[in-house]
Amino acid sequence: MNLALGVLIIFIIAIPGIIFRLTYLATPYSKKTVNTTATEEIFNSLFPAFVFHCLFILIIDNFGYQIDFQFIYNLLIGNAKAQNINDLNENLSHFLMYMSLNITVNFLAAIFFRSLVIKRGWDQKVKILKIYSDWYYKFKKPKNDKGKISVYLDLLIETKSESILYRGFLADFNVANNGALEELFLYDMRRRIFSNDTKKEEYLIAPNDEENNGSLVDQRYYYIPGDLFYVKYADVKNMNIWYFEESITE
Repeated sequence: MNLALGVLIIFIIAIPGIIFRLTYLATPYSKKTVNTTATEEIFNSLFPAFVFHCLFILIIDNFGYQIDFQFIYNLLIGNAKAQNINDLNENLSHFLMYMSLNITVNFLAAIFFRSLVIKRGWDQKVKILKIYSDWYYKFKKPKNDKGKISVYLDLLIETKSESILYRGFLADFNVANNGALEELFLYDMRRRIFSNDTKKEEYLIAPNDEENNGSLVDQRYYYIPGDLFYVKYADVKNMNIWYFEESITE
């Protein structure tokens, strides 16, 4: 019973850090939102919780209030002195107010810090600050002075009877909690079945081929009508990525 109470107190103390961590990672394409176990999540949240608890303790001390650390310690070790119902009731309202303010500050601080990290590019330089999945940095290229960068994919999918090459522009994608790529959504799709190829001298037309105006279509590809094409990444054997700059015209 005493051990369970101590664990509960540690969890409560870690709550502001958990809020900070989850808020910081709460974005589309996040590399990981929640760890596999509650123990790991609490452990990874202790550092931000410690920082903000220290900050709040300093602020409270400047206002002339004192925190009864002995009482908290007695709770952690399950000392009978800390289980007095009168002492608990006396400190409960102050503790709830303290935790509410702490959690709110952690939430707002995480949003601000995440924006700062992304703006400065620290998430790509410092591993511990990494927010997104590795696939995000491959598929979501930032705009440059020339315009937007579009992503074009070649996807090799093998069935029991044949190999098929799909190609199209990437519209969106989904990742798992561990950052692994799960789903791809594409448009302007074309399909090539290798068993239908008859002439060895036919070659793919490169996107930078000026003679063919950068066309990505040859006679071996069949247009697939539709607005959005879904691919499960587990079915993809190989993937080729093209980047295109869409020029801005005024």
